Amino acid sequence: MSMNFSEFKRLLGADPRSRDPELQRARHSSPEFEEAAASAENFETKLERSASIPAPDGLMEDIMAISRQQAGSTKSKGWRPMALAASVLIAVGAAGLTWKMNPHWDSVEDYLAYHYRHDGEKLLSQADGASASDVQELLSELNVRATPALAGIVGMIKYCPTPDGKGIHMILNTETGPVTVFYMPDTEVTDREMLAFDNMEAILVDLQSGSAAIIGPDPQLISSLYSFVQDSILPIPGNS
Repeated sequence: MSMNFSEFKRLLGADPRSRDPELQRARHSSPEFEEAAASAENFETKLERSASIPAPDGLMEDIMAISRQQAGSTKSKGWRPMALAASVLIAVGAAGLTWKMNPHWDSVEDYLAYHYRHDGEKLLSQADGASASDVQELLSELNVRATPALAGIVGMIKYCPTPDGKGIHMILNTETGPVTVFYMPDTEVTDREMLAFDNMEAILVDLQSGSAAIIGPDPQLISSLYSFVQDSILPIPGNS
């Protein structure tokens, strides 16, 4: 007996990436089932992406310090410190990141080195393709859009911290290899400035809205992408 659509959706909700043979047969039984499965997997990916931003260093210490302070100020409500700590953790988990709790960086160069060392190499291996709609959706949250040429080569995209708030971490799959781009919507940079850290090179790009850094091991490659990136991250018309 074939699986009905309601049961199929219920099983997808429990595990969108299940490889159960019966579920897989149902998935390929009609376009309606295929579309529902693709939508469920896409939503699961977005959830994972939103939760992939690491909590700032020292977060638990900050929470416990607040808790101890609250405990010292009241004796009649002993439950409040732990409830406060729990509520902060829940808020951080739900939002992905409390932006102002990031480490303080003395310069854009310090930020780039810290951020790239944290997850730059790891994310290069995950750049197996992002849909153009995902690229536009994430960028639109920051009031910018990508040209089709840029959206078509983005292999991975997620939100990330910047020195001045929420930004975007992208991997571009170029013809000569993957390149990292950080989009910083509220950070001012010196246009075309070249920076270096570890074995990486970076070039800063002043955009119509915000700025970007192109990072890779080959200075000639990242320099060749300067104009492309500058012309490909654009304000959404009508948005300030």
